Amino acid sequence: MRIGILGTGHLAAYLVRGAQGSGYSFLLSPRGAAIAADLAERFGCEVAASNQEVVDSCQHVLVCLPAATGLDDLRGLRFRAGQSVLSAMAGAGLEDLRAAVAPAEGFVGMMPGYANAYSAGPSLLHPASDDWREFLSALGPVHQIAAPEEYQTAAVFGAMSGATVFLIRHLAEWYARHGLDPATARQLVAETLRGNAEVFLQSPEGMEAISAGVTTPGGITEQLVGHLHRTGALTAWDDALDAVLARMYPGR
Repeated sequence: MRIGILGTGHLAAYLVRGAQGSGYSFLLSPRGAAIAADLAERFGCEVAASNQEVVDSCQHVLVCLPAATGLDDLRGLRFRAGQSVLSAMAGAGLEDLRAAVAPAEGFVGMMPGYANAYSAGPSLLHPASDDWREFLSALGPVHQIAAPEEYQTAAVFGAMSGATVFLIRHLAEWYARHGLDPATARQLVAETLRGNAEVFLQSPEGMEAISAGVTTPGGITEQLVGHLHRTGALTAWDDALDAVLARMYPGR
């Protein structure tokens, strides 16, 4: 399948990189000329002369345009019946997208980006689409979500994913400041979080049982988690996620 990409920025680069070896070819918009040229050189992608050429040349179009202006950009293009358009623009609603790309069919998705370059990042897809599910499966696990409000809630994970990168960096820097080799600190923190993620993915136990299983009464985990609770560090995540949800989908 040939996929046209509108908006050749970092997200597009991660997705193209992760899809290598899966049989897809890409026609890139000239927006983001330096990244487009790099992808053409490294992965054999084609670069179109304009966004309209991308739309005219491809049945499947992936939208990686900036969320602030992307819908306006799409309204200025001519789509046709039979095309399938997947938007990865944060906060772009399905109905607004479909109105912008009519008479093409529209879908919305969310993915972390960088992790997809390693085929390790989960993607959301709304509503279901066999073609787009197959493509996204080359980039990591895919969650097809039917209910609009469920998708909106789940889509906040795009921000959460980025925030966990800063969390990992922050924790690694703490260890480095206290004398641990920075490379070892980075590896230790990343391996610890990856290991605990595997517990939640593979263990049949509920989350409460898992939490209890790693907490010894009076131990150091209880001490650390208790301090985070008392200082509001954990509930601050709730407040921040609420704010992102309200920004992406006003009224939620």
